[in-house]
Amino acid sequence: MKWPICGPKLSLCCSIISVWGIVQFILMGIFFFVEAAPLLDDFEFDAKNATDINEFESGLKTAFHQRAYNCWIAAFLYVALLVFSGMQFMTNLKKSSSPTHVPTSMTSPFAGVTTEENGFNQHYGINFPTGGGGQSET
Repeated sequence: MKWPICGPKLSLCCSIISVWGIVQFILMGIFFFVEAAPLLDDFEFDAKNATDINEFESGLKTAFHQRAYNCWIAAFLYVALLVFSGMQFMTNLKKSSSPTHVPTSMTSPFAGVTTEENGFNQHYGINFPTGGGGQSET
């Protein structure tokens, strides 16, 4: 991504929340899948229609597994949010480390100063070298 949608603090916060959401929903999905007894109170199950114990157990197992799949889908959505917010954080990090002003040309502070034939400027009192020797002749 070339341009940031959210700032560096928001993207970092979303990344941290995403990691927590992934851990929480994966664990909850595992517990629902193994049919943990404390999670039985977390959903409504219509036991009145079940006339046989096998039908009751089958319906209960289906309800537990459906909630496990829902938790894993939510964890996958948190993975997508983590990828997006991580890309945003890296984009903001690259943007903040790049220089904001790059000079287009290197100009001398003496640009536009005219000299006489011998390289001397009377206004500034500076002797500009005319040859390639690097030393000014005085």
